[in-house]
Amino acid sequence: MMKCLTLAFTTTLALASASANSQTADNFPDKPIRIIVASAAGGASDIVARIMADKLQQKFGQPVMVEAKPGANGNIAADYVAGSAADGYTLMMGTIGVMAINSSLYKGVKFDPIRDFAPVARLVSFSNILVVRSTLPVNSVKELIEYVKARPETVTYGSPGAGGSPHMSMVMFNQMAGLKLVHVPYKGAAPTLTDLMGGQIDLAFSDPLLTTQHLNGGRIKALAVSGSKRMKSAPNIPTVAEGGLPGYAVSGWLGIVAPKATSPARIAKLHAALNEALAMPDVQAKMAEQGAEIIPGTPQEFGDFIKGEYTRWKKVIADEKLSAD
Repeated sequence: MMKCLTLAFTTTLALASASANSQTADNFPDKPIRIIVASAAGGASDIVARIMADKLQQKFGQPVMVEAKPGANGNIAADYVAGSAADGYTLMMGTIGVMAINSSLYKGVKFDPIRDFAPVARLVSFSNILVVRSTLPVNSVKELIEYVKARPETVTYGSPGAGGSPHMSMVMFNQMAGLKLVHVPYKGAAPTLTDLMGGQIDLAFSDPLLTTQHLNGGRIKALAVSGSKRMKSAPNIPTVAEGGLPGYAVSGWLGIVAPKATSPARIAKLHAALNEALAMPDVQAKMAEQGAEIIPGTPQEFGDFIKGEYTRWKKVIADEKLSAD
Protein backbone atom coordinates (compact mmCIF):
# COMPACT_ATOMS: atom_id res chain seq x y z
CA MET A 1 0.00 0.00 0.00
CA MET A 2 2.85 2.39 0.89
CA LYS A 3 4.54 1.67 -2.46
CA CYS A 4 1.32 2.51 -4.26
CA LEU A 5 0.97 5.79 -2.37
CA THR A 6 4.60 6.68 -3.12
CA LEU A 7 4.14 5.85 -6.79
CA ALA A 8 0.95 7.92 -6.96
CA PHE A 9 2.62 10.88 -5.23
CA THR A 10 5.64 10.68 -7.55
CA THR A 11 3.37 10.49 -10.59
CA THR A 12 1.39 13.52 -9.38
CA LEU A 13 4.58 15.55 -8.95
CA ALA A 14 5.79 14.56 -12.39
CA LEU A 15 2.48 15.52 -13.97
CA ALA A 16 2.46 18.86 -12.11
CA SER A 17 6.02 19.57 -13.21
CA ALA A 18 5.20 18.70 -16.81
CA SER A 19 2.13 20.91 -16.66
CA ALA A 20 4.15 23.83 -15.26
CA ASN A 21 6.82 23.41 -17.92
CA SER A 22 4.18 23.22 -20.63
CA GLN A 23 2.53 26.39 -19.33
CA THR A 24 5.87 28.20 -19.21
CA ALA A 25 6.76 27.24 -22.75
CA ASP A 26 3.36 27.06 -24.47
CA ASN A 27 0.62 28.96 -22.64
CA PHE A 28 2.49 32.15 -21.83
CA PRO A 29 1.10 34.75 -21.90
CA ASP A 30 -2.41 33.95 -20.69
CA LYS A 31 -3.08 37.30 -19.02
CA PRO A 32 -2.20 41.00 -19.58
CA ILE A 33 1.43 42.11 -19.83
CA ARG A 34 2.70 45.46 -18.55
CA ILE A 35 5.63 47.42 -19.92
CA ILE A 36 6.81 49.88 -17.27
CA VAL A 37 8.23 53.12 -18.64
CA ALA A 38 10.59 54.98 -16.35
CA SER A 39 9.71 58.50 -17.56
CA ALA A 40 6.68 60.66 -18.23
CA ALA A 41 4.39 59.91 -21.16
CA GLY A 42 5.41 61.41 -24.49
CA GLY A 43 9.14 60.70 -24.46
CA ALA A 44 11.19 58.21 -26.46
CA SER A 45 10.65 55.35 -24.00
CA ASP A 46 6.90 55.85 -24.06
CA ILE A 47 6.67 56.13 -27.86
CA VAL A 48 8.76 53.02 -28.51
CA ALA A 49 6.98 51.09 -25.74
CA ARG A 50 3.58 51.81 -27.29
CA ILE A 51 4.75 50.76 -30.75
CA MET A 52 6.05 47.46 -29.37
CA ALA A 53 3.08 46.92 -27.05
CA ASP A 54 0.69 47.14 -29.98
CA LYS A 55 2.62 44.45 -31.87
CA LEU A 56 2.94 42.18 -28.82
CA GLN A 57 -0.80 42.47 -28.23
CA GLN A 58 -1.50 41.44 -31.84
CA LYS A 59 0.97 38.56 -31.53
CA PHE A 60 -0.18 37.15 -28.20
CA GLY A 61 -3.88 38.04 -28.21
CA GLN A 62 -3.54 39.47 -24.70
CA PRO A 63 -3.66 43.11 -23.55
CA VAL A 64 -0.21 44.72 -23.37
CA MET A 65 -0.33 47.92 -21.36
CA VAL A 66 2.25 50.71 -21.08
CA GLU A 67 2.47 52.17 -17.59
CA ALA A 68 4.53 55.25 -16.73
CA LYS A 69 6.30 55.41 -13.37
CA PRO A 70 8.43 58.58 -13.65
CA GLY A 71 10.78 59.98 -11.05
CA ALA A 72 14.45 59.92 -10.01
CA ASN A 73 15.53 59.37 -13.63
CA GLY A 74 13.89 55.97 -13.67
CA ASN A 75 15.00 54.69 -10.28
CA ILE A 76 11.41 54.45 -9.03
CA ALA A 77 10.38 52.31 -11.99
CA ALA A 78 13.52 50.18 -11.77
CA ASP A 79 12.99 49.46 -8.07
CA TYR A 80 9.40 48.50 -8.81
CA VAL A 81 10.22 46.12 -11.67
CA ALA A 82 13.23 44.59 -9.90
CA GLY A 83 10.91 43.65 -7.04
CA SER A 84 8.07 42.40 -9.25
CA ALA A 85 7.19 38.76 -9.85
CA ALA A 86 9.63 37.20 -12.30
CA ASP A 87 6.90 35.72 -14.47
CA GLY A 88 7.28 37.68 -17.71
CA TYR A 89 4.15 39.75 -17.15
CA THR A 90 5.97 42.83 -15.82
CA LEU A 91 8.63 44.22 -18.14
CA MET A 92 10.54 47.49 -18.28
CA MET A 93 11.77 49.73 -21.05
CA GLY A 94 15.45 49.82 -20.17
CA THR A 95 17.26 53.08 -20.89
CA ILE A 96 20.89 54.14 -20.83
CA GLY A 97 20.14 56.01 -17.61
CA VAL A 98 18.54 53.17 -15.70
CA MET A 99 20.73 50.38 -17.01
CA ALA A 100 24.15 52.05 -17.32
CA ILE A 101 24.34 55.29 -15.35
CA ASN A 102 22.06 55.67 -12.33
CA SER A 103 23.71 53.19 -9.97
CA SER A 104 27.00 55.10 -10.34
CA LEU A 105 25.45 58.57 -10.26
CA TYR A 106 22.72 58.44 -7.61
CA LYS A 107 23.26 57.88 -3.91
CA GLY A 108 21.39 55.03 -2.26
CA VAL A 109 20.25 53.24 -5.41
CA LYS A 110 18.74 49.94 -4.33
CA PHE A 111 18.77 48.04 -7.61
CA ASP A 112 21.75 46.74 -9.56
CA PRO A 113 21.22 46.81 -13.34
CA ILE A 114 23.34 43.70 -13.92
CA ARG A 115 22.24 41.67 -10.89
CA ASP A 116 18.52 42.46 -10.85
CA PHE A 117 17.44 42.42 -14.50
CA ALA A 118 17.40 39.91 -17.34
CA PRO A 119 17.93 41.37 -20.82
CA VAL A 120 15.15 40.46 -23.25
CA ALA A 121 15.75 42.48 -26.41
CA ARG A 122 17.67 45.57 -27.44
CA LEU A 123 15.38 47.67 -29.63
CA VAL A 124 16.77 50.95 -30.92
CA SER A 125 19.66 53.38 -30.78
CA PHE A 126 19.27 57.09 -31.39
CA SER A 127 21.06 60.40 -31.36
CA ASN A 128 19.75 63.24 -29.26
CA ILE A 129 19.13 66.53 -31.04
CA LEU A 130 20.79 69.67 -29.72
CA VAL A 131 18.00 72.24 -29.79
CA VAL A 132 17.82 75.84 -28.59
CA ARG A 133 14.93 78.24 -28.04
CA SER A 134 14.06 80.13 -31.21
CA THR A 135 15.13 83.50 -29.75
CA LEU A 136 18.63 82.39 -28.77
CA PRO A 137 20.94 84.26 -31.18
CA VAL A 138 22.95 81.23 -32.36
CA ASN A 139 22.63 79.02 -35.42
CA SER A 140 25.49 76.53 -35.08
CA VAL A 141 27.44 74.57 -32.50
CA LYS A 142 30.38 76.92 -32.92
CA GLU A 143 28.21 79.99 -32.29
CA LEU A 144 26.59 78.30 -29.28
CA ILE A 145 29.97 77.55 -27.71
CA GLU A 146 31.10 81.15 -28.18
CA TYR A 147 27.78 82.46 -26.77
CA VAL A 148 27.96 80.29 -23.64
CA LYS A 149 31.64 81.03 -23.00
CA ALA A 150 30.81 84.73 -22.94
CA ARG A 151 28.06 84.08 -20.34
CA PRO A 152 29.39 81.46 -17.90
CA GLU A 153 26.85 79.96 -15.46
CA THR A 154 23.93 81.97 -16.87
CA VAL A 155 22.77 79.90 -19.85
CA THR A 156 20.38 77.07 -18.88
CA TYR A 157 19.79 73.63 -20.30
CA GLY A 158 17.07 71.14 -19.49
CA SER A 159 17.05 67.35 -19.32
CA PRO A 160 14.50 64.64 -18.47
CA GLY A 161 16.51 64.04 -15.28
CA ALA A 162 20.06 63.63 -14.07
CA GLY A 163 21.73 60.62 -15.64
CA GLY A 164 19.71 60.11 -18.80
CA SER A 165 21.26 60.26 -22.25
CA PRO A 166 20.16 63.89 -22.81
CA HIS A 167 21.86 64.92 -19.55
CA MET A 168 25.00 62.89 -20.17
CA SER A 169 25.15 64.18 -23.75
CA MET A 170 25.37 67.67 -22.29
CA VAL A 171 27.88 66.62 -19.65
CA MET A 172 30.18 65.43 -22.42
CA PHE A 173 29.45 68.59 -24.44
CA ASN A 174 30.36 70.81 -21.47
CA GLN A 175 33.51 68.81 -20.77
CA MET A 176 34.81 68.82 -24.32
CA ALA A 177 33.88 72.45 -25.06
CA GLY A 178 34.93 73.82 -21.67
CA LEU A 179 31.51 75.31 -20.88
CA LYS A 180 29.67 76.20 -17.68
CA LEU A 181 25.96 75.68 -18.24
CA VAL A 182 23.22 75.58 -15.59
CA HIS A 183 21.34 72.27 -15.44
CA VAL A 184 17.54 72.30 -14.98
CA PRO A 185 16.27 68.70 -14.49
CA TYR A 186 12.69 67.71 -15.34
CA LYS A 187 10.62 64.54 -14.91
CA GLY A 188 10.50 63.64 -18.58
CA ALA A 189 11.39 64.64 -22.12
CA ALA A 190 8.00 66.15 -22.92
CA PRO A 191 7.98 68.76 -20.12
CA THR A 192 11.61 69.61 -20.94
CA LEU A 193 10.73 70.34 -24.54
CA THR A 194 7.59 72.23 -23.55
CA ASP A 195 9.59 74.64 -21.40
CA LEU A 196 12.23 75.00 -24.10
CA MET A 197 9.57 75.96 -26.65
CA GLY A 198 8.12 78.36 -24.08
CA GLY A 199 11.50 80.03 -23.52
CA GLN A 200 11.86 79.00 -19.85
CA ILE A 201 15.21 77.31 -20.63
CA ASP A 202 17.78 78.04 -23.34
CA LEU A 203 18.76 74.68 -24.80
CA ALA A 204 18.66 70.92 -24.43
CA PHE A 205 19.68 67.64 -25.95
CA SER A 206 16.28 66.14 -26.74
CA ASP A 207 15.33 62.69 -28.01
CA PRO A 208 14.41 62.65 -31.71
CA LEU A 209 11.29 60.54 -31.27
CA LEU A 210 9.70 63.53 -29.57
CA THR A 211 11.63 66.45 -31.06
CA THR A 212 11.43 66.00 -34.83
CA GLN A 213 7.70 66.72 -34.93
CA HIS A 214 8.34 70.20 -33.49
CA LEU A 215 11.25 71.30 -35.66
CA ASN A 216 9.10 73.08 -38.25
CA GLY A 217 7.02 75.02 -35.74
CA GLY A 218 9.44 77.93 -35.35
CA ARG A 219 9.66 77.67 -31.57
CA ILE A 220 12.96 75.78 -31.41
CA LYS A 221 16.06 75.50 -33.60
CA ALA A 222 18.04 72.31 -34.19
CA LEU A 223 21.81 72.84 -34.22
CA ALA A 224 23.18 69.31 -34.30
CA VAL A 225 22.71 65.62 -33.48
CA SER A 226 24.74 63.93 -30.77
CA GLY A 227 25.72 60.71 -32.55
CA SER A 228 28.62 59.93 -34.82
CA LYS A 229 26.55 60.22 -38.01
CA ARG A 230 23.61 62.23 -39.29
CA MET A 231 20.07 60.92 -38.90
CA LYS A 232 18.36 59.54 -41.98
CA SER A 233 15.16 61.31 -40.97
CA ALA A 234 16.90 64.71 -40.71
CA PRO A 235 19.96 64.58 -42.99
CA ASN A 236 20.36 68.36 -43.06
CA ILE A 237 21.19 68.53 -39.35
CA PRO A 238 24.96 68.13 -38.84
CA THR A 239 26.56 66.13 -36.06
CA VAL A 240 28.03 68.01 -33.09
CA ALA A 241 31.46 66.99 -34.36
CA GLU A 242 30.73 68.48 -37.79
CA GLY A 243 29.29 71.62 -36.22
CA GLY A 244 32.37 72.59 -34.28
CA LEU A 245 33.31 70.04 -31.62
CA PRO A 246 35.48 67.33 -33.25
CA GLY A 247 35.48 63.89 -31.63
CA TYR A 248 32.13 64.29 -29.91
CA ALA A 249 29.65 61.37 -30.12
CA VAL A 250 26.98 60.16 -27.65
CA SER A 251 23.96 57.97 -28.44
CA GLY A 252 20.99 56.85 -26.37
CA TRP A 253 19.35 53.42 -26.57
CA LEU A 254 16.29 51.49 -25.48
CA GLY A 255 15.57 47.83 -24.82
CA ILE A 256 13.22 45.54 -22.91
CA VAL A 257 14.34 43.93 -19.65
CA ALA A 258 12.58 41.71 -17.11
CA PRO A 259 13.13 40.78 -13.45
CA LYS A 260 16.26 38.63 -13.18
CA ALA A 261 14.67 35.27 -12.33
CA THR A 262 12.26 35.28 -15.29
CA SER A 263 12.41 31.87 -16.96
CA PRO A 264 14.57 31.50 -20.09
CA ALA A 265 11.56 30.04 -21.93
CA ARG A 266 9.47 33.15 -21.34
CA ILE A 267 12.36 35.47 -22.17
CA ALA A 268 12.89 33.54 -25.40
CA LYS A 269 9.22 33.85 -26.32
CA LEU A 270 9.17 37.59 -25.62
CA HIS A 271 12.46 38.10 -27.46
CA ALA A 272 11.19 36.28 -30.56
CA ALA A 273 8.00 38.34 -30.61
CA LEU A 274 9.88 41.63 -30.17
CA ASN A 275 12.39 40.82 -32.92
CA GLU A 276 9.53 39.78 -35.18
CA ALA A 277 7.92 43.16 -34.56
CA LEU A 278 11.18 45.00 -35.29
CA ALA A 279 11.31 43.32 -38.70
CA MET A 280 7.86 44.59 -39.71
CA PRO A 281 7.95 47.32 -42.39
CA ASP A 282 5.50 49.58 -40.56
CA VAL A 283 7.55 49.42 -37.34
CA GLN A 284 10.75 50.11 -39.26
CA ALA A 285 9.11 53.10 -40.95
CA LYS A 286 7.84 54.51 -37.65
CA MET A 287 11.25 54.16 -36.02
CA ALA A 288 13.08 55.66 -39.00
CA GLU A 289 10.84 58.70 -39.24
CA GLN A 290 11.53 59.37 -35.56
CA GLY A 291 15.29 59.14 -36.00
CA ALA A 292 15.75 55.76 -34.28
CA GLU A 293 17.96 52.99 -35.65
CA ILE A 294 16.71 49.44 -35.03
CA ILE A 295 19.32 47.22 -33.32
CA PRO A 296 18.12 43.59 -33.11
CA GLY A 297 20.13 40.88 -31.39
CA THR A 298 20.05 38.11 -28.83
CA PRO A 299 19.41 38.57 -25.09
CA GLN A 300 23.07 37.61 -24.49
CA GLU A 301 24.26 40.31 -26.90
CA PHE A 302 22.03 42.86 -25.19
CA GLY A 303 23.37 41.81 -21.81
CA ASP A 304 26.98 42.19 -22.97
CA PHE A 305 26.14 45.60 -24.41
CA ILE A 306 24.61 46.75 -21.11
CA LYS A 307 27.74 45.66 -19.21
CA GLY A 308 29.94 47.60 -21.64
CA GLU A 309 27.83 50.75 -21.31
CA TYR A 310 27.78 50.42 -17.52
CA THR A 311 31.59 50.28 -17.44
CA ARG A 312 31.97 53.22 -19.84
CA TRP A 313 29.67 55.61 -17.97
CA LYS A 314 30.89 54.57 -14.53
CA LYS A 315 34.32 55.87 -15.55
CA VAL A 316 32.91 59.13 -16.96
CA ILE A 317 30.97 59.77 -13.75
CA ALA A 318 34.02 59.04 -11.60
CA ASP A 319 36.29 61.22 -13.76
CA GLU A 320 33.83 64.13 -13.63
CA LYS A 321 33.07 63.58 -9.93
CA LEU A 322 29.35 63.66 -10.68
CA SER A 323 26.64 62.78 -8.18
CA ALA A 324 22.90 63.23 -7.80
CA ASP A 325 20.54 62.91 -4.87
